[in-house]
Amino acid sequence: MILKKLTNKSTLLLMVGLLLTGCVYKSDVNYGNQFTSEQVNQIEKKVTTTSDLLKIFDQPSIKSVISETQEKWVYSYTGGTATAQAFTMKTTSNISTHMLDILIENNVVLNFAETNNVNNMNLNTSVQ
Repeated sequence: MILKKLTNKSTLLLMVGLLLTGCVYKSDVNYGNQFTSEQVNQIEKKVTTTSDLLKIFDQPSIKSVISETQEKWVYSYTGGTATAQAFTMKTTSNISTHMLDILIENNVVLNFAETNNVNNMNLNTSVQ
């Protein structure tokens, strides 16, 4: 009789544990074209041409005309994961953004800037 009660309690605890751990939603974020700092290191101001950029990175995410002789090319990539747990109402995200802004004049790189941002967010909400 005692063994049967322990088995029933164990089974119930196991089922509740599986339910609590099974309700996790995960989403992957991948947007843009991934590039490396090694690729960025291949750029030389007043030397690298737009043809070189296309060979190194392919097409930019954004091209903007600044003047008759100047353009701005932007390469960007956003990637990471986000998760949400239904029963604990906890959400977490680990998202990184890698961006490269390039100023071009007469089809040659005039200047450029690379930025890397990592955003980690943990949020706990409770119902009251």
